[in-house]
Amino acid sequence: MSWVLGVVAATLGGLLLWGLFSPRGIWRTLTGWSVSDPHGNEPGAVSYGIRRLVSAVGALGVAGVLLIAGVSFIGNLPQPAPPKSDIAVMWGEPDPEVVNRVVTAIPTAPTDLPGMPVLGYQPFGDNGAPSYLTRLKQYSLLSNPTPPGLIGSQPDEGFAAIDTAELVINVRGPILCIPRQAVVVETETTIQIGIFYGLPDSADGSAIDQLASCPADAALTASLLIPIALSTPVGDREVQNLDGTPIDKVKVVSSSD
Repeated sequence: MSWVLGVVAATLGGLLLWGLFSPRGIWRTLTGWSVSDPHGNEPGAVSYGIRRLVSAVGALGVAGVLLIAGVSFIGNLPQPAPPKSDIAVMWGEPDPEVVNRVVTAIPTAPTDLPGMPVLGYQPFGDNGAPSYLTRLKQYSLLSNPTPPGLIGSQPDEGFAAIDTAELVINVRGPILCIPRQAVVVETETTIQIGIFYGLPDSADGSAIDQLASCPADAALTASLLIPIALSTPVGDREVQNLDGTPIDKVKVVSSSD
């Protein structure tokens, strides 16, 4: 339909411009043929002047309509997505929150807690944790930074958990569940990591079916960065999930440091 309107507007605009710049020519072409004596019946100068004025007003009107239609069309074109932040490039959106806890790993996977896949990791260099981690929001569950059962322990006063870690890992788990346990298995060539979630401890101490309450495929999830301390720096070792699948090393964006 838009192309039909465009053709109509272009035709009308052409006729109006013709009438503006050559009113005699348009009269002879469109009307003069219908009279027996075109020269004797030709309109006078005043008539041509009025026709020029009407054609000019009409041409301006068509131009205005086309301008408005063009601006509207351009405004409705799909807009390019805004560039992603450095954090989004590294860890995805929305920005992850940092779990400020000193994690004490356990040797084997618990059977009563569901495991969540580790999606990425960033090792720390000789200068320690990159500074952008201190600018990220610290994790809390419904405004509670230490829900009962949260993984690890509070760092010493004046320090952050990343100060004693060799890397951070990215985990997405159910939004109302918390990371509760970590398994870290180190060898000379690999580092295997597993993170296990669950609901916070109940206020009355009653048992909770954590496996059913915190499914790994939950629709609503939160993105967390968890610092992990190792016996030695990562080095050339491959970082893996507990099942042996490799964990992606995030692409470091220099301006984020």
